[in-house]
Amino acid sequence: MSLLSSSQDASSKDVSSAIAYESEAFQQAVDGIDEAIRSGEGAAFFFVGASQEEKQEGLMRLSTPQELNLHRFRVPNLLGERLVETQGHLREAFDHADEGAAVLFFDEADVLFDPSYAEKAGEEDAALSDYFFDRVEAYPGVAIVCFSSQEYVDRLEGHSADVVVEF
Repeated sequence: MSLLSSSQDASSKDVSSAIAYESEAFQQAVDGIDEAIRSGEGAAFFFVGASQEEKQEGLMRLSTPQELNLHRFRVPNLLGERLVETQGHLREAFDHADEGAAVLFFDEADVLFDPSYAEKAGEEDAALSDYFFDRVEAYPGVAIVCFSSQEYVDRLEGHSADVVVEF
């Protein structure tokens, strides 16, 4: 199941490509959410460069038509001192909203690429971001992950979103 037409879909899997928020492609993705949830595949969106107001507006466009429950998380608040502690917090966030017909909104995800928040940089950072994005991709509802710039999206290796939206 694809949220975008085939020509747009090919570029959405390449995290360096994005669609504009105020585009027909974004509206097409919004219109495809119901089917994505019914099929159990869910929908993953990356919001890039959005202000707080734009995030709120985009969030409302994604959740209101489908009357989905909303669960908001600031990623820095989910980080613990050790990898296992952080994974536990993330597991609770996903399990808490494991109702399928919900929107998970993760703000400030840039922090996953900032080693100053981890006990030690390197393998633990990679394991943490892999764990997080594996859960995002597997979520059967709608997951929205917000980044401040395209730089962080470009650093994702082996992970993608159904739709990368640039504000």
